[in-house]
This record gives sequence, structure tokens and C-alpha cells, in this order.
Amino acid sequence: MSIVVTVRIPNVNIEKVREVAETHKELHAKLRESLKRNGCISHRRLYNENEILDIDEWESEDGLRAFLTEMGPTIRELASLRGTGTPEDKIWQVY
Repeated sequence: MSIVVTVRIPNVNIEKVREVAETHKELHAKLRESLKRNGCISHRRLYNENEILDIDEWESEDGLRAFLTEMGPTIRELASLRGTGTPEDKIWQVY
């Protein structure tokens, strides 16, 4: 059974996020490859004036955990480069 994960990232300067995405394309490529390899079905990023909300559907919670273990250092590096706040995540069961 699939799961949905929401990740709220507070204290965002969206222009800084875009700048980091442009200057660190290799980090984003690693993330995309790992998302796919570990069973991410879909990934959607929403934003407003000062926060981001990621909505990801995963084949399983095990796949999500494998992704987070593998990419934790990269995620932390991107957060540091962006100057974003600590993400808040929730796992939702699909029924």
C-alpha cells in the first residue's frame, strides 16, 4: 500500500531556493535519481511567500526510509545552502 508524505519547509526565501537549484544542479539530479530508485511515485512542490510544501507519494514506507538514509546528507547540504528552516514531515496512509 502506498503512502503520502508531506514536508513543510518554513522560513523560505524562494529566490534563494531557485538560485541554489540553478547553481547546484548536480545535487538535485542525485535527489531525483534516488527518489525514482527508491519508489517515489510522484513528487509535487508548492510554495507561497515564505514556505515550501512537498507532497510525495511512495510505493512504501520502506522506500521512503531508504531514500532518507541515502540522501540525508544531501538534503541537509541543500537546506544549509538555502538557509531554510527545519522541515516538518508527516506520513499519511492511502486507503
